[in-house]
Amino acid sequence: MKSSELARMAGVSVRTLRHYHAIGLLPEPPRGENGYRDYEPTHLLRLLRIRQLASLGFSLEQIGPMLQDLDAERAEGDERRGESDRLLDDLDRQLQEQITQLERQRELIVRIRSGQGEPDYPARAAHALQAIEDFERTSHGQGFLLCALTGNDKTAMGVAAHLYSVDELAEIERIFHAIPERGLTQEYLHVSRLMDTLPAHASTERREAAIEAGLSFLEKIDDCFDVRNWLRPDKDYELVLENMASAHYNDAQIAASDELFTRFTRRMAERAEHGGCISSTEA
Repeated sequence: MKSSELARMAGVSVRTLRHYHAIGLLPEPPRGENGYRDYEPTHLLRLLRIRQLASLGFSLEQIGPMLQDLDAERAEGDERRGESDRLLDDLDRQLQEQITQLERQRELIVRIRSGQGEPDYPARAAHALQAIEDFERTSHGQGFLLCALTGNDKTAMGVAAHLYSVDELAEIERIFHAIPERGLTQEYLHVSRLMDTLPAHASTERREAAIEAGLSFLEKIDDCFDVRNWLRPDKDYELVLENMASAHYNDAQIAASDELFTRFTRRMAERAEHGGCISSTEA
């Protein structure tokens, strides 16, 4: 058989045939006097076996040792116990992992089509984004906390949705569920107005009033915050989000916001030290 005939019968291209020769997967017969290679039925059988193993999911790197082991087992009369079984077990595990992943993807598609999430955002962010959307719709605003956690524009919020961890997103979800559930929406919006209306040269007294109002509010939802998220060093993307948020505020607003969250972080540290309760007296 010529190479074109062999390739046609096996259902592969001549180029594939040459590749198998190049990597040593298919023995290459010597050229005859006419300059052509003459393939035997044994070459056809090996090529068909290669295709069968490839169809099961074996890589070309695995197929060579697999064929060698199968040939050895059959020559010795073994009942298919050996390296080939191990390779089959490994392949079965890999396929099961792929099936599990595909099932997750299908479940995600079903949720997206039912309105639970967006195709270009990670599934883990769906609940947090929904909580934010619900809060914005009912309160008609974002407010200081949403701006601090995710930035105050769609770009920053999108970055947060992609890069925040599961724990960080769960924290956001808890917060924006708790505010309306505890009847704190108006207080939240009041604090936000105090922050938003600070002039660039606001007096110390006015900045302090906004900070204290914010701290009083945060204490009412302190159980929603994950202490670990507040006491660890900032991550790179958090610094980017902070810079994005700061670009929309004047110096007094930035200073007041920084001081508010610095004080609240100290209280979070105190809560961690004393087993979960924030003291009513600032540390």
